[in-house]
Amino acid sequence: MKRMIYRRELLSNVKSLVIWSAVLGGLVLMMMSVYPSFAEDAQTAEEMLNVFPEPLAKVFGMDTLNLGTYTGFYGVEVHLVNTLVGSVYAALLAAGMLAKEENDHTAEFLLSKPVTRIEVTGQKLAAVLTNLFMLNAVIAAVSFACTGFADEAVELDILAWYLLATFLLHVTVASVSFLLSAVMRRTRSIVSLALGIVFLSYALHIMAGLSDRFDFLRHVSLFSFTDAAAIVENGGLDAPCAAVMVLVSLLCALGAIGYYHNKDIAG
Repeated sequence: MKRMIYRRELLSNVKSLVIWSAVLGGLVLMMMSVYPSFAEDAQTAEEMLNVFPEPLAKVFGMDTLNLGTYTGFYGVEVHLVNTLVGSVYAALLAAGMLAKEENDHTAEFLLSKPVTRIEVTGQKLAAVLTNLFMLNAVIAAVSFACTGFADEAVELDILAWYLLATFLLHVTVASVSFLLSAVMRRTRSIVSLALGIVFLSYALHIMAGLSDRFDFLRHVSLFSFTDAAAIVENGGLDAPCAAVMVLVSLLCALGAIGYYHNKDIAG
């Protein structure tokens, strides 16, 4: 019984994990396969980028990142896809993890087993983290494999920071969604709210880059915390941003466990 719930959640989510991993891994491979063309004619690529309005170039880091390098191209073309699409998966995965037991009327049966509510939430949270780790392992494997497209020496440390930032973002989004799943009852409402938080955070990141007047929005957008241009400029993930994501993740996880422990469960 100790790991029954954990194994059940892994098995029930294996199909979606394979699909999302294939999609994200395929996108990384497809986009990075274009990199050699940009690297061979960096000047033409730079001229193409000059067509973009300055605010738009700033939003996507084109004013800082060099498309003629592997990490620069990855930061502009791939990193945002990994963070945004992966966050959607994280939200969908965690949003219904607890609430579905009430929606499917299986909560009473589950809690009748010799397992505590803390064990239930702990095993479900472990399943979420395991799925996210495996998704990010696929992203990392494909990203490092694609360095074979580069003729120059790739800054592997910057690439590793991109991947760590992506994983931290996914965990943070999942933790917030997991808390919503503990507090709310309707899975559909939780999913809508969780996805709303993801897209709102992304919209705030875009607004912060479009105008200096909205620069303060960087402090409340998770996507600004993991911005590729900032990672390159700082030589790594900003420590305060990483600390905030870790803290939010821990607080949401503990909040979900604590709330569900005392929640009036509708069987």
